[in-house]
Amino acid sequence: MLKATIVTLAAFGVALAAHAQVERSPTTPTPQVETITDPDAIAARLRIWATDSGDPVYFGEVRNVDARSRRVLGHYQCLAIAFIRYEAGVLHYYHKMWARSPDGSCRYDDLTSRPVGNRGLCVRDSDAAGPGRAPSTRRISKDNLDWQNGRFRTIDTRARRVGETPACVPPNGAAAGLFSLEIIGDRFRLITTRPLSYELNMAPQDPRSPPSAPVF
Repeated sequence: MLKATIVTLAAFGVALAAHAQVERSPTTPTPQVETITDPDAIAARLRIWATDSGDPVYFGEVRNVDARSRRVLGHYQCLAIAFIRYEAGVLHYYHKMWARSPDGSCRYDDLTSRPVGNRGLCVRDSDAAGPGRAPSTRRISKDNLDWQNGRFRTIDTRARRVGETPACVPPNGAAAGLFSLEIIGDRFRLITTRPLSYELNMAPQDPRSPPSAPVF
């Protein structure tokens, strides 16, 4: 009888210890990442020059995309974008793309010491007498761009096109198709049918104090 009682008490002690362990180590639920796909809701989350007293710029990178699976792959170019205005489902933007430095960094804090090749064709900046293909070494800022009159590239969420408009490149513009546009957590992601993925950190920066460290 005594032996049976001791065995029962031991089992009870083990059960209590296990219960206490569960109480001390609750399962932490996986945090849900917000995904926004509605163009109006995306625009509402962005700081846009036409409605902002400043000239915020977003930094990130362009990545390759597998044409068949649409899977986002590795790095293609460094990226900076300013969103100029949004109207009727069309987001106007100015951007620069450039290669990484020899040390592998994007050097977002050094856009003025070397030419940046890929940018909007029909926006006058203070590096050139008029719109054109001249490489720009100027910061993306309101005082360096004719941002109120420029013919900017667009993300047209209704026509599903991304790039230069017919007003810039007659008669049909020069654009890729729009595959997807979304904000995932703290990342803006635009995938075109080129196929490329344009990805930005959703924290806008003052162009006069750009980030000195990687943004992802």
